[in-house]
Amino acid sequence: MSKIEVFQMKIVADKSCTTGHTLFLHDNYPNKKDDEYCILVTNIPPYCDEHCLHRLFEGCGKILSLKFTKQARKPKTTENTSKFFPSAPVEGFKMAYITYDCTEAVEKALKKSKLDEIHYLSSESTKLITGLRKWCLDYVRNQPDPVKMQMEIDEYMAEFDAKVKKEQEVELANEGIPDEEGWVKVTTRGRNPGVSRTEANQTRIRRKEKQKRKEKEMLSIYKYQVRESKREQIANLRKKFEEDKLKIKNLKESRKFRPF
Repeated sequence: MSKIEVFQMKIVADKSCTTGHTLFLHDNYPNKKDDEYCILVTNIPPYCDEHCLHRLFEGCGKILSLKFTKQARKPKTTENTSKFFPSAPVEGFKMAYITYDCTEAVEKALKKSKLDEIHYLSSESTKLITGLRKWCLDYVRNQPDPVKMQMEIDEYMAEFDAKVKKEQEVELANEGIPDEEGWVKVTTRGRNPGVSRTEANQTRIRRKEKQKRKEKEMLSIYKYQVRESKREQIANLRKKFEEDKLKIKNLKESRKFRPF
């Protein structure tokens, strides 16, 4: 395994700040592909967002992708086309994978970090929004347009229903027809349809069985408690009966017994 070299880059929010943070750049991180022009940036503070990183590193070359993550593991590329249901953002201190289009851009980014200078995230042209103002702006941005959101939901459900209908038509057309090896697929339709062995159904069955066992245990405990309560009640009655017998005997012996 080749040596992993770490480069440092000092960043500060703006010139009025006296302290900042240090970004750590890795060009030879674990599980990196040979044909991948990518660097791993760690120790990214919460106020440093995607736009800040673009301003810091876009001068080194064309950035193909920039993805945040919490762990030193490159996130899977999943396309999210929704405007109203975005993926959950990575909060707090984080890491980022920055992918360039060539190896020269990676070398420029690493050389830039070697320079003993402070990089300011906020400038006259691009102000860094933080604190209460940032929270208010995020709140306003997160308020969706209900009409457009409903249109997106309707469009998604229409595509989903069409996909399900097509799958059902294909399944119905192939019902009872053996495959190349002579096997016939058993479907969920019919007089006595079976339960499909999906993970959700199996989890539901296990949950019901567990609930039944629990109810039986509770019923057994209840029966045991009733039985013990009856035993205690009978024992108390017998004890009281014996005490009354002894009391009557003592009264007879003292000639003070008056039954009527």
